[in-house]
Amino acid sequence: MANETTLIIKNRAEKEKTIKDAIFALSGGKKTLLIKGEGEEISTAVEVAEILKHRMYPSVEIANVSLGSRPFFNKGQRGNYNRKNRNNKKDLISKIEITLKMKSYI
Repeated sequence: MANETTLIIKNRAEKEKTIKDAIFALSGGKKTLLIKGEGEEISTAVEVAEILKHRMYPSVEIANVSLGSRPFFNKGQRGNYNRKNRNNKKDLISKIEITLKMKSYI
């Protein structure tokens, strides 16, 4: 979407900054926000979405929630992922993507 802002939460300390960024984006005319979180930050992403929906902007609704996972890589592991996992065991990290959009009043 052309009128979308993506906010990626990398650690819990960024929660307030992410909320501020979302408020600036919504105040600036953005119609949709995409909030992403992985691993331990899934709960932070959900918390940010709920704060924006209930406390800050009653005109915001959750348009979509997408859950998934991706392979987990340690530093320096990307090039030889298959060689280090000889037992065909895959380490996965969970992720969430929450799309918020402004309600349209007709």
